[in-house]
Amino acid sequence: MGNDNYHESMEKNRQELSQERMAELTRRARQMPKPKSKGLLLPSLFFIFILIPVTLLIYVAFYYEPDDTLTAKTNENEVSFELNSQPPSDSTVLAAAGDEQEDEKQQETKSAKAKEAAEQKALKEKAREREEQAAADAKEKEQEQEQAAAKEQAEKKAQETAAAEQKAREEADAKAKAEAEQRAQEPEETLTAGGKTVTVQSSETLYRIAVNNYGASGAAAAVEKIKQANGLASNAISPGQTLILP
Repeated sequence: MGNDNYHESMEKNRQELSQERMAELTRRARQMPKPKSKGLLLPSLFFIFILIPVTLLIYVAFYYEPDDTLTAKTNENEVSFELNSQPPSDSTVLAAAGDEQEDEKQQETKSAKAKEAAEQKALKEKAREREEQAAADAKEKEQEQEQAAAKEQAEKKAQETAAAEQKAREEADAKAKAEAEQRAQEPEETLTAGGKTVTVQSSETLYRIAVNNYGASGAAAAVEKIKQANGLASNAISPGQTLILP
């Protein structure tokens, strides 16, 4: 941009000097005495064929400097083209190659960093998934253990209940058997001790049997003895029943 401004300024100064030079020559030409015979033709020819070429030669000789760079600018597209007559030097080529290599290295470094970041992210995701899976497995295992413990406790309680019921049944059966054996042995012992038996007749009562065998005075006490000897809970008896009389 500085070089372009410099050339534009020089070109503008040259044009101004050329215009001033031409104005000076024109003024001098006008001040020259006009020939009486030829009129305006000779000055016009002089101006066209002599002054203009001389002015151009003066401009080219003293002010014009050829430039090897051709610059074309377009205001609409804002595109600049520069044509340089000198080829690029080796240092410029090496610098450009070095810049390209540096750009390639930077690009490779960026790609490597991006790849490493992606790998790190993938590893973190996998680690998080493993932790979540391990936590889920541990929770599931804990639930299974709790269920197994609850099931075992329920089975143990059921076994204890069944054992208690079985024991109660066995104790009840043993007690009933012992009572039956005791009741079965009591008549034999009574008979062995010198007692007698009586068979209940039709329309007989326990009180009547006591009166017949023990007398009216001791009938009430005899009834209780007969009941105790025969394991009776009440005074009810039936015909044909055998009673032990103590």
